Amino acid sequence: MTNDLKTLIQSINPADGAVLGQVPILDAAQVARSVEKARQTQASWQLTSLKERARLMSNLKRLVAESQDQLAALISQEVGKPLPEAYLSELNGPLDTMGWLADNAERLLQDQAIPTTNMLLASKQSVVAFEPLGVIGLISPWNYPFSIPMMTACMALMVGNTVVLKPSEKSPLIGIKIGELFLQAGFPQGCVEVITGDRNTGRYLTEQNLAKVIFTGSVSGGKNVMETCSRSLTPVTLELGGKDAAIVLPDAPVEWTSRGLVWGAFTNAGQACASVERVYVIKGKKNEHDRLIQAIIQETQKLKLGNPKDPATEVGPLIDQNQLDTVRSHVEDSIAKGARIACGGNCRQQDLGGYFFEPTVLLDVNHQMKVMTEETFGPVLPVMVVDNEDTAVELANESQYGLCATVWAKNLPAAEMVARDLDVGTVLINDVLYSHAVPQLPWGGIKNSGFGRSHAIFGLQDLCNIKHISIDSAAGSHRIWWYPYGPERIKMAQAGIKLLHGKMSERLGSLIAFIANSHDRKK
Repeated sequence: MTNDLKTLIQSINPADGAVLGQVPILDAAQVARSVEKARQTQASWQLTSLKERARLMSNLKRLVAESQDQLAALISQEVGKPLPEAYLSELNGPLDTMGWLADNAERLLQDQAIPTTNMLLASKQSVVAFEPLGVIGLISPWNYPFSIPMMTACMALMVGNTVVLKPSEKSPLIGIKIGELFLQAGFPQGCVEVITGDRNTGRYLTEQNLAKVIFTGSVSGGKNVMETCSRSLTPVTLELGGKDAAIVLPDAPVEWTSRGLVWGAFTNAGQACASVERVYVIKGKKNEHDRLIQAIIQETQKLKLGNPKDPATEVGPLIDQNQLDTVRSHVEDSIAKGARIACGGNCRQQDLGGYFFEPTVLLDVNHQMKVMTEETFGPVLPVMVVDNEDTAVELANESQYGLCATVWAKNLPAAEMVARDLDVGTVLINDVLYSHAVPQLPWGGIKNSGFGRSHAIFGLQDLCNIKHISIDSAAGSHRIWWYPYGPERIKMAQAGIKLLHGKMSERLGSLIAFIANSHDRKK
């Protein structure tokens, strides 16, 4: 391939604009070759024992742990995360997933015997087997460029699938590194194929008649993937946007809640689908809500905005100019409609040299503003005071999204009642954002946040063909539901239903009628 810029993507450090490297934009034929390689490898990989897969997963875990400094530095440089976040939010989840899979996958994926209760099926034994699907296409985002694809790829491989990974064009170097790690850990060539490129490259992947496509990204992108996959009936799992609400009850601890909300809003510069993007504070009798709002403002003002190379940096840059423009437009829209900036609100692109926007708290907001209804995906925290829990839940559920929400309170039963009323896939009480990194917990949303579940046993099963196998030990004996039909068969069926499901007083007579009419009458 030539070094024509039309066939290359540059990886840019969003903190200072430095070019970190460049990767090829693969065309349809190159994507097809990668998929075919993964398909050929899958034929033998699915025969590899779970014990051997677990051994390789343990190798991978050890390798990632040993490479943590190199990986954290690359993540920080390519997507602008402060180094503490690169370690804590990107590496911990995959490492825990690898250990969990190595220790538990054989048990979780073993055949399951399924008992039946109908006595007419007494001669049958039913088994459910969990088999690999084939080649899984992963189209992953830039905001968590290591943890999201790595956790899903590990689960897919453990089941016996192979993976073709299309990383975001904004974080291709991390995607390439993921492929290298699997090879270094001893996984066979073709288990994880990495294809770099733009949106067209991703579209080429979805056109390859894969066993499944797992897409994490925007709602519009998810719709495009779903439309393409529908032509070949390729199943999809979609993890899309979020507009996650926080509901704060009057008894919530002020210091704990304010610190949690500020971290949940501004970690990764607010660029997380599960970021706190709107807060509903319920009025308290002693103006507790005012104390909480002031604490949120004070905590936000403490945050250090800067280049992730500085160990003291707590909020880094946005990923690119488009994202910066979106954040700025949402803030400007809210101000034009009556909101008030409590702190922050300024773009710091010129003085800091990258795509920086100050951590911003907005007050006097309402649902006529984009910042309360559309995904901002940036360091903006709008806070709205409401009269009661019912109003808070109603406003939270008004969203087109349904990924996560948080509830903050001392009274845990009351908080749980609120949690059960929220239309989302995950509710966290008195914490925020942590659960994506826990492999034992399911992840996914409803409404425009997508469908399907990743992680946990549900995520493993989502990557399987769940096959039912029925074994009959009485072959050769009569089956009462087979031919021939006739009046006796109707009487038998009527008596059988009464025998199995009717009144106790009817069962003896029903048994006699059932036996009398169940003989195999020849035509």
